[in-house]
Amino acid sequence: MRLSRGATAEILWRSLFIQGAWNFKGMQNIGFVYAMVPGLKRLAADGIEKAAARYVRFFNTHPYMAPTIMGVFLKLEEQGDTTTVDKLKQTISSSLAAIGDTFFWATLKPMIALLFLLSAMLGQPWGIVLVLVAYNSVHAWVMTWGFVHGYRNGPGGALEMGKALSVDRTRKIAYAIPLLAGMTLASLSGWQGAGSGLAVGAGVFLATLVAERFKLGVFWIFYGVFTLTLIWTIIR
Repeated sequence: MRLSRGATAEILWRSLFIQGAWNFKGMQNIGFVYAMVPGLKRLAADGIEKAAARYVRFFNTHPYMAPTIMGVFLKLEEQGDTTTVDKLKQTISSSLAAIGDTFFWATLKPMIALLFLLSAMLGQPWGIVLVLVAYNSVHAWVMTWGFVHGYRNGPGGALEMGKALSVDRTRKIAYAIPLLAGMTLASLSGWQGAGSGLAVGAGVFLATLVAERFKLGVFWIFYGVFTLTLIWTIIR
C-alpha cells in the first residue's frame, strides 16, 4: 500500500508542529511521531503501536529537514526494512540538521532579515510582504520536495536533499549577505537614495570577495563597516 495524496498532505501539515511538544529528554520525538502517524497507519506491517515505539525515542534535527527523514523512514516501513531505521536514524538526522542550520539559520534568515529592514527603512510595506512570501515559499518547497524524494527514493532521497542544499551552494548564496548589509548600513546612516546605498553595498560585497580570496574573516569587514558608519553618523 502506498501513501495517498491526502495522507501526504496530512503528514506535511503535522510536520509544521514538530516542535509543539519539544522536551529535554526526547527533544522533537513526540512531534516527529505525531507527524508520522498517518503514514505508519497505512504502511507499518507490525501495527501502529510497535511502529510508533520505534520513533518515540530521542529525535532531533532541523525542523524543515524533518519531512525528508519522514519520507525516508516511511519508504523503509513500506519495504519492511525496519532494521535500517535504527541504523540511519542518528546519522541522517544529524547530517540534515547541519545542512538545514547552515542554509536556513546561518544564510537565508540573515538575508531575509536584511531585506525586511531595507523594506521598512525605505517605507515599502509591499517589500515586507514579498520577503515573508519568499522565505515561506522556500521553506514549503524544501519540506514538500524533501518528503516526496525521501519517500520515493528512500535513503537516496536524503542524499538528494544534501546535494540540493550543499555547503558549496549555500556559500555562494551567502555572498548576498554583505551586499545587503552594506545597503542596510547605508540606509541606516541617513544617506539618501537607493543609488548611494547600492554603491556602498557593492563596495562591501567586493571587499568580501577579496576577503574570501585571502582567507580573511567576512565578519571583520561587516563590523568594520558598521563601526565606520556609526562614527560617520556621529561626526556629521
